[in-house]
Amino acid sequence: MRRRVGIALLIALGLGVAAYLAALGYVVLNMNRSTLQQADVVLVLGSRVYRGEQLNPCLVKRVEEGVEVVRQGWARWLVVSGGLDRETGTVEAQAMARIAQQRGLPEERVVLEPKARSTYQNLRFTRQIMEERGWNTVVIVSEPFHLPRAALMARRLGLEFALAPSPHCPQNLPAFLREPLVLLYYALRGWKE
Repeated sequence: MRRRVGIALLIALGLGVAAYLAALGYVVLNMNRSTLQQADVVLVLGSRVYRGEQLNPCLVKRVEEGVEVVRQGWARWLVVSGGLDRETGTVEAQAMARIAQQRGLPEERVVLEPKARSTYQNLRFTRQIMEERGWNTVVIVSEPFHLPRAALMARRLGLEFALAPSPHCPQNLPAFLREPLVLLYYALRGWKE
């Protein structure tokens, strides 16, 4: 009996490792893909605002990439999406808007989406803003490893989108290693929350 349980546990562990590696392969094969094209709006997906006492350099890189995409004329508007960080009491979208303005993007071209607490909500709440404003197309900006999952969710939500990866952020290695697990979690849930 113990032997059967042991074999079953080994099989389950093997399947789990295989699923993780398959998801990791999907992320690696689909990250760094820029599909940049003309759109109505650029969406920067939120992230933790601070790392210790400093602004999160990964979030800063995301916002800078979004500002650059707007500056290059791919879209006129920048949506920054992210809700309340309970740890610091900071609203991600507000911090992101400040970064965009410090990088020279006029305040009137930045639209805040301050409620989202997940990637799915970033996309869903931004879709509502787009519908209200008559926008049809969006360029999604985030870190390269995050964009494959964001693309799958955007497709499920019916968004017409392109992708623009921000520069790699070495500080986010733990999030990169966790991403396959998050991908599997959402796949099991049917890409819903």
